[in-house]
Amino acid sequence: MAQAVATTQESWRLTSGKEIDRSLVVINDLGGGSRYEVFRAWDRQLFCQVAVKVMRPNRVHEDRVMDGFEREIGIASRLQHPNLARLLRWSAAPPRPYMVLEYVSAQTVAAHLENIGEVSIPEVCLLGIRMLSALHYMHSNHVLHLDVKPDNVTMGDPPRLLDFSLAQAFSGPVRLRHTMGTAAYMPPEQFMHGVVGPESDLFGLGATLYEALTGMRPFPEGDPSATDKALIYPQLVEDPQPLHDTMDLPPMLERIVMSCLARDPARRPRTAIETAVGLQSVLESLRTEELYAWPKGLRVTLP
Repeated sequence: MAQAVATTQESWRLTSGKEIDRSLVVINDLGGGSRYEVFRAWDRQLFCQVAVKVMRPNRVHEDRVMDGFEREIGIASRLQHPNLARLLRWSAAPPRPYMVLEYVSAQTVAAHLENIGEVSIPEVCLLGIRMLSALHYMHSNHVLHLDVKPDNVTMGDPPRLLDFSLAQAFSGPVRLRHTMGTAAYMPPEQFMHGVVGPESDLFGLGATLYEALTGMRPFPEGDPSATDKALIYPQLVEDPQPLHDTMDLPPMLERIVMSCLARDPARRPRTAIETAVGLQSVLESLRTEELYAWPKGLRVTLP
């Protein structure tokens, strides 16, 4: 989820040992965004550690926030995939509406970059395939994620795609009425109130893989106080620096990542599956058989 610094008035001030309700006791704070605080907690009903998204006190009475809460529950409750963090239960009861989610202890790509450094080429390929598997499943179930970024992708085995707070169900073209997402990882159509689709999620994944490989974001930092969209979102007019300028990597991997970052959605890969098959080909060219997503030669798509 997009990180934001909350003011004191916007926090429940729940420290270790405090109860969210009788069934949930806080272990520690995990951060949060403008709408939610997120805690690692002990669930007395499930008798295990969980992650809990708790609506901030100043947002509880906002209809738009509650509508988003209900939309997220509706979407997350029907998605079950090994590379998606699972929604376990929820409560809309005042004063603290919350969602109980599977606690994923593995660090995110963002944390890995901060604490360890860049991710190796074979690991990036396999991570990409796993995320594309999750996105293919979501898209096949008519759901867009719309916030794929290093903070929402975990490492580990299996890696997970986190946070459905911006996810949108779709049955056809979706035209956004307002900008939603994380500025550095949004495709142009997402902040220009254009039509978003599966290719919009591929842009976010491409930006995530680019950063995982290089430790750098593909586009310069924008100026959120500017009035010109091109200054707020440099990806509207600027192309990423070619990956081969900063590192030695297989040409096919560069083509896949850079094509995901195309400004024009029509120039991005057509599907998540097509992109995953390309990344598997990169792994096969590297002969890292222990990291293959599936055995070489196996038919992995529907006939």
